[in-house]
Amino acid sequence: MVLLFGLRFAPRCKNCPMRRILLLMLCIVGMLTGCQQEMAEQPSYRPLEESTFFPDERSARPLPAGTVPRGPLQVADPLYSGLSDHPTSAPQEYTNAMPFSLTEDVLRRGQDRFEIFCAVCHGADGQGNGKIVQRGYTRPPNYVTDLSRGFERRGIRIRLRDVPIGYFFEVISKGYGAMPDYETQLPPQDRWAIAAYVRALQISQHFSLRDLPEEERAKILSELAKPNANEPEAVPPGGVR
Repeated sequence: MVLLFGLRFAPRCKNCPMRRILLLMLCIVGMLTGCQQEMAEQPSYRPLEESTFFPDERSARPLPAGTVPRGPLQVADPLYSGLSDHPTSAPQEYTNAMPFSLTEDVLRRGQDRFEIFCAVCHGADGQGNGKIVQRGYTRPPNYVTDLSRGFERRGIRIRLRDVPIGYFFEVISKGYGAMPDYETQLPPQDRWAIAAYVRALQISQHFSLRDLPEEERAKILSELAKPNANEPEAVPPGGVR
């Protein structure tokens, strides 16, 4: 208003310096007001933001009774949660079994998805030395030798090779630490296939003799019992075998 008032009573001469200054100031003020972004100050709430409008002071409102979810129903189903149908103590709250049959095709699918989504961090062998880790990204745990960080936070010391397979499904779904979640990128069946392949990697690098079939175990024990079974045959001095 002051600028308009001054411009009205300014000299009428087009070349007058005062008139030019007033016009320049008016343009600057107009540009500044035009740059104000009203969209940056929306009345909507951010997630979990406090609200003074509702009595419980929560902006996120609970679902009304009888709400029907979109998509498949995922309540207490191990296929979607990785949890056991009958939870007991902490390690057993995760299911120890696949929710569907484990076949060679499922395992190959898990290997394929693992090499696409997981190997860049965990490495092809699951030892946590993937390509982006070699370039400075947070190093993930070794599947075979390291303890489970999730269980350790609960006061339970257990190696990753001993945790229930449902734990891997949950971590793949929800993420943990520096690891993002893959629930939106991978359907449940693919996440289970990856978990199965992770278990296969663990078995391939740490397999107990007592878990072998009796015939295979007896065969290996027989080979180990042979004298000098692992030593090369001696060569006579100065001679050729």
